[in-house]
This record gives sequence, structure tokens and C-alpha cells, in this order.
Amino acid sequence: MTRVVAPVFGAAFVCDLLSKQWATGHADVLVYNPMPSAIPRRVLASAMAIAVALLLTRLATRVGLGRQWGVSIGCALLVAGVLANGVSSLLWARGVPDFIDVGDGWVWNVADFEIAIGLTGGLLSIGLSAIVVYAREKVGQAT
Repeated sequence: MTRVVAPVFGAAFVCDLLSKQWATGHADVLVYNPMPSAIPRRVLASAMAIAVALLLTRLATRVGLGRQWGVSIGCALLVAGVLANGVSSLLWARGVPDFIDVGDGWVWNVADFEIAIGLTGGLLSIGLSAIVVYAREKVGQAT
């Protein structure tokens, strides 16, 4: 699992920082979010997310849902996004560069998408696995 999760984390973290570096010189829309770095709080939240992901994957395996790659990959994306946004406020004096206009006044960066996809993808992974196991059991009982 680590052979997959570590590269996902690294690629997501680097992709976010490189995209912000590019955006600061090229983006048509660029908004700086002046939020504080809060690295200790971000590390704690990331550790909690990892602990929950480990607990969920072990629980899912124990109840017969199989390996939860989606939870592990989702957690890696979530943690990369959270930490990359924290580091970004240290790298750019004006704050975290947001440059992807998502409408209704919202402007995001790659880390924001990593966080959103990590959360929803990880949770959907467990839900879909449970549906597949349930369907297999029902089909098995019908035959």
C-alpha cells in the first residue's frame, strides 16, 4: 500500500506547488488567500486523517469489503492538499495563490481539489465496496 500512497502524496504535493508557481506568473485570475500557515494544526489534522483512514481500511477488510485503495489514495490526496496549502502561505508572502475560477465567486487551487477529491473519493470507495459486496451476496443467494 505504501508503494502507491507515498508516490500519490508526493506527486499531489509537488503538483500543487508547481501549479501555484506557474499561476503566479501566468494566470488570468489570481486571488491570494491570506490565511495563516498553521502548520502544527495541519500536521495534527493530517495525522488524524491518516489514523481514521487506517481504522476504516482495517474495519472494511475485517467486515469483508476487501482492500480499500480508494480510502488510502483519498487520504494521500487530502493530506497532500492540506499540507501544500499550509506550506504555500509560507512560500508566498501575500498568501496562498488561488487561480482556478469555479464560479459563484469561488477561486480554488490544485490543493483545494485534492482535498475535495480525497475526502469524497475515500468515502465513496467504502460505500461502493459495500454495495458491490451486498450485490454479490444477493446474486449468490438467488442462484
